[in-house]
Amino acid sequence: MSTLKVAKVVALIYQAVLAIPFVGGSIVLSTGWGALGLGFVIHAIVFILALKSNGAKVASIIGMVTNALAWIPLFGWFMHLVTAVAYGLELLTRKE
Repeated sequence: MSTLKVAKVVALIYQAVLAIPFVGGSIVLSTGWGALGLGFVIHAIVFILALKSNGAKVASIIGMVTNALAWIPLFGWFMHLVTAVAYGLELLTRKE
């Protein structure tokens, strides 16, 4: 399994956990929104790895944008869900 694929799986799991109602919100609030900063960093790393290996970049771009907006209650939950789905689709449809 490539480094990019592993990074995308990590990002997918991270976003899926934050998309769990109340659990994700509790994590974000208990870290003082630091979890959103960590998510942005994870997506930036995935983006850089995708650039180096000419892989799909859409999910990482969506992730960076949605993590910047995810501080808004309820909207944030939806953004984490969208990002998790985007990573899932990339992992299922791309051979990297």
